[in-house]
Amino acid sequence: MKLRNKTAVGVAIGGFLTATSGSAAQSPNDIEARLHALEARVAKLRPLEAEIAKLRREAREAKEQARQAASQAGNVANAGTVKGPPGPPPPPVFVSFRNGLYAETEDKAYSFKIGGRMQFDGGGATQPLNGWDSQAGVRQVRLEIEGKAAKFWFYKLQYDFAGSQYGTPFNAPVQGGIRDFYIAFQHPMLSLPFTKDPAFIHVGSYFEPFSLEFTSSSRFRDFIERAMPVETFAPSRHLGAAIGAYGGNWSAKGGIFTTSFEDLNTNPAVGTPAVIGVPAKAGWVPTGGGQYFELSGRMTYAPIMTEHDLLHVGISGRYHQPNNATGLSDDRALRVGNRIRSEAYMLNQGLLGTPDLSCGSVAFPFGATAVSGHCVKNIETFGVELSAAHGPFSLQAEYFGQFVNRNATNILLSRLAGAFAPGGASQYFSGYYVYGQWYLTGEERAAAYNVSDKLGANFTQIKIKHPLSEGGFGAIGVAARYSEVNLNSGPFSGSGLYNMLAYTTSIAPNPTATAAIANAGVAGGRQENVTLGLNWYPDNGLHFQFNWVHVLHASAPLNDYAFFTSGVPARQGPYMNGAHPNLFEARAQVYW
Repeated sequence: MKLRNKTAVGVAIGGFLTATSGSAAQSPNDIEARLHALEARVAKLRPLEAEIAKLRREAREAKEQARQAASQAGNVANAGTVKGPPGPPPPPVFVSFRNGLYAETEDKAYSFKIGGRMQFDGGGATQPLNGWDSQAGVRQVRLEIEGKAAKFWFYKLQYDFAGSQYGTPFNAPVQGGIRDFYIAFQHPMLSLPFTKDPAFIHVGSYFEPFSLEFTSSSRFRDFIERAMPVETFAPSRHLGAAIGAYGGNWSAKGGIFTTSFEDLNTNPAVGTPAVIGVPAKAGWVPTGGGQYFELSGRMTYAPIMTEHDLLHVGISGRYHQPNNATGLSDDRALRVGNRIRSEAYMLNQGLLGTPDLSCGSVAFPFGATAVSGHCVKNIETFGVELSAAHGPFSLQAEYFGQFVNRNATNILLSRLAGAFAPGGASQYFSGYYVYGQWYLTGEERAAAYNVSDKLGANFTQIKIKHPLSEGGFGAIGVAARYSEVNLNSGPFSGSGLYNMLAYTTSIAPNPTATAAIANAGVAGGRQENVTLGLNWYPDNGLHFQFNWVHVLHASAPLNDYAFFTSGVPARQGPYMNGAHPNLFEARAQVYW
């Protein structure tokens, strides 16, 4: 019998003897009866032996499971010895499926979000290029992963699966569809010394700090496409590093940048032999050249910033050093305006654009060649921005100016080599837009203003007062915009330029006069648009838009001299100067 059973029996017998000794002498029959009763009680205690064995077995198994768990967690001092009790369970994780998959630890040190967007565009345009022309397609299909790690690190990866289907020149990313791809570090040790406002370091591919509208997300823009001057002068995404900071009502950011995943070609003048300056005895011919770089920065301040009212002002600056880049590898800076599609991207009606201001890859006489004409020394661009909101009404405006500083000697050499190199030592281009919006359902844009975004102060998702999913109509807004871009810099432009060229090429042919007129200045064209827009946000994550763009003025560019050397005026010339195209476009968008 086990120890505990023996103890129980001993207790029973002791009790029996105590009871017996404390009573009068009893007969043998009484003693025998009591003995039988005691034996019966002992028999009832025997089943406890099996129960005790079972409990001991379960205790051993539980101990072994605890040992294995501690071993896996690194808490085992040696094989077979558990170092203390199991550690505390991991902290709870918050998980949400609202507008994407989002997870965050209780201490907010780690977070992870899977999101994306899909944009479906379609519409039609009237004159001047093809009469009535319609098109429909996928504007963006993006998948993105972003989050926070170890409390102070931020990251994002965004890929556009529709990024390369429309060809050149207005959207031809060489590196697939990579868009945002960066890491950022924000730590208290980077805080500003006096105000203790947060600061951060930003490295990777992302929007350069320039312009209010260009750094805004297409999910929340009030028009389907950005205004013409924004697309013309803003630098878009580039690889680089920047330092930023923000406070309660201000933001600032500046950095240095180079190649972009959205460039036509990520290498400057690859394959063009650089014979000039290389000794013939060297026995090799180098190719390529130095990549461009630029410095850019943006500062914003909101003297009025409440849930119902907002006044925002900002300035941006950008210095561009092209080095050996040409319009092939740096088209947004050196072929200004060539990607502009009249504020209706899907309809592909481009009416503006300068020639390659760098003079391109120039072939000089006597068989010598150069990587680039090097006609551009640097480009300086600035922008000022204003946004105001009061209740459901809001206004926004930006002005941009650009100085293209060039090398007059290289321009003359390029002309002698047969390149089309118009203009002189300095060109100035400009553009601006202004628009207003009114939410018919009472939403307020001021409540969507945010200064802590890593890209700078901007607007996010508005707060929908009566979502469709809750029995309302969602948020409905109407908007109107005027925009203008002027890429003409020189004594001749518009109809006067084309009339003179037509005279010297056909009526009274004079090649010298034709060349002098064409090279007198840069004629990239001028365009003025009016756009009316309708926005509907039925619920968070859904956005439907309709835009009507009317071209008030279009002055044809002179961006290809070959049209005139044959004695035939440019196809886009005299006809386009008197045309007023209309473009109708609609978008259905879902984002999460």
